[in-house]
Amino acid sequence: MACSIVCAATVVSGCSTNKDRVARDAPCKPLSDLTTLSGSYSSENIGINSNGKHQGTSKLMIEVDTDGVITGERSWESTIHSGHTKDGQITKSDSEKIIGVIDPYSCQIGIAEFEESGNYNGRLLNDGSIELVLVQSGERPVVIRNHYKKTSSMANQK
Repeated sequence: MACSIVCAATVVSGCSTNKDRVARDAPCKPLSDLTTLSGSYSSENIGINSNGKHQGTSKLMIEVDTDGVITGERSWESTIHSGHTKDGQITKSDSEKIIGVIDPYSCQIGIAEFEESGNYNGRLLNDGSIELVLVQSGERPVVIRNHYKKTSSMANQK
C-alpha cells in the first residue's frame, strides 16, 4: 500500500505546470524562527468525499511554537458541494480542531484532526505557502488537496 501512495504522489507531482514545479521542486529553506508560520491561511479546497467531487474554500488558523509544534483549526465551506460533520450530518461548511508538527530541516508537515480520522501530510514551500493533502478513511472517506497562502500573521490578529 505504501508503494501505491508513493507512486500516486509521484504521478500527481509530475502533473504540475512548469511554473508550479519550480516552487515545489526547490529544496527546503529551513526557517530560523518557526513561530513566524503562525497565522491565518486560505486555500481553494479540491477533492472528493463520499458525496462526490468537492470544491470550495478552506481556512487554516495555526499557532506554531519554536519547536515546530502546531495547534489550531481548519475550516472549509462550499456553496456548490457538501461534506459531513464529525457526527455524519450533511453540511456545506465545517471546522476541525487540529494539532501537528513541522520538521524544521525537511519542511515536512503532519497534522491530525480531533474527533475525526483525518491525517494531513504536506510541506512548507519556499514562498511561505503550505501544501497539504488530507486522507480520511472510513465510512465517510475524504481526500482533499490544499495550497494554503498566508493571509495574516498572529501579530495582526491580536
